Amino acid sequence: MQLSIGWTAFAALSALFTFDNPPPVAPDFGPLAFVVGDCWMGTFPDGKATDEHCFEWVYGRKFIRDRHVVRNGPAPYAGEALYGWDPKEKRLAFWYWNSEGEVLVGTVEYRRDSIVFPTRHETEKGTMELRAIWTRMGPDSYRVEQSQEVGGAWKPLWVMELRRKR
Repeated sequence: MQLSIGWTAFAALSALFTFDNPPPVAPDFGPLAFVVGDCWMGTFPDGKATDEHCFEWVYGRKFIRDRHVVRNGPAPYAGEALYGWDPKEKRLAFWYWNSEGEVLVGTVEYRRDSIVFPTRHETEKGTMELRAIWTRMGPDSYRVEQSQEVGGAWKPLWVMELRRKR
């Protein structure tokens, strides 16, 4: 009898919670969705280190997961990002964790011919402003331009073309 009352109370509370909270906004993954379902690889300007990104839908297409590994660099390096809706900022955002123990948070901005990822990174020396720009080069490649804000101007760090792995 008490178990039945407990389940009834739980169901009533669940119903109240559901009606009091509007459903989350479905993110617009449109321009970003072309990478999902495949792995992409590029070579850094040094000609040795490579970066492989593998993208997948997660949690019922509410997020995109990006797992990546840098190989042939000075040290092992890997990271993972989730792209999804940020309800507080009411925009598409990403959360990135890496093997160095860092966490970066940024946003996703669609432009006419590119996708821009502004990122603020807190370090011991202060806030670092980073920006990646992805430009689709065709059905099987995209270019990444990584830059950092220094003295009010954007300083290029590197450019890489990633190609779809078959």
